[in-house]
Amino acid sequence: MFLPIDAHRNESIVTMASQSKDGNIIARWLESNGYLVTRGSTTRGGSEALRRMVYHVRSGHDVALTVDGPRGPARVVQRGVVRLARMTQAWILPISFSSSWPLFLGSWDRHLVPKPFSHNVVAYGKPFAVPQDMSDETALTKIATALDQVTAEADESAGTQPSP
Repeated sequence: MFLPIDAHRNESIVTMASQSKDGNIIARWLESNGYLVTRGSTTRGGSEALRRMVYHVRSGHDVALTVDGPRGPARVVQRGVVRLARMTQAWILPISFSSSWPLFLGSWDRHLVPKPFSHNVVAYGKPFAVPQDMSDETALTKIATALDQVTAEADESAGTQPSP
C-alpha cells in the first residue's frame, strides 16, 4: 500500500491499523506520514474503531481502508466498509495501484512492493454512493467490481501482469 499512501501524505486521512505488534509499526509509519490512525480490525477492537472513524468523517476527514481486512481472504470486501459508508453517507472512491517492476510477497494478499526505478501508477475509479436501500450483497459486489476494474487499469497503465 506504499504507493497510494505516499500519494496522499499529510492530508489527515483517517485509516485503521490492527491492534497487533505489526499494527504498532504500521500506525507509527502512517502517523509520521500525516495520517490519522484508529486502532482495530474485524477481529479485535473493530466496533470502537468504527465509531471513531464515523466521528472523523462527520468532522470532515476522508477515510482510507483496505477493504479485504487484515487477514482476507484477498480481494473479498468486508461488510465494515459498507456499514461505514451508510452511517456517514460517505461515497466510495475505488483506488488501486501497480508497478512496472513489482515484487509480489508470499503473504496471503500477495502484497505488491515496487522495485527501485519502476514506473508506478496510482489509479482512481469513479466515486459512488451506497444507498440505504441497496442490499449489503449488492454493495459488496459493486465495491469489489470497481476495485477489480481500477486495478486492471493500473496494471495496464504500468504495463504489468496481475498478481499470480
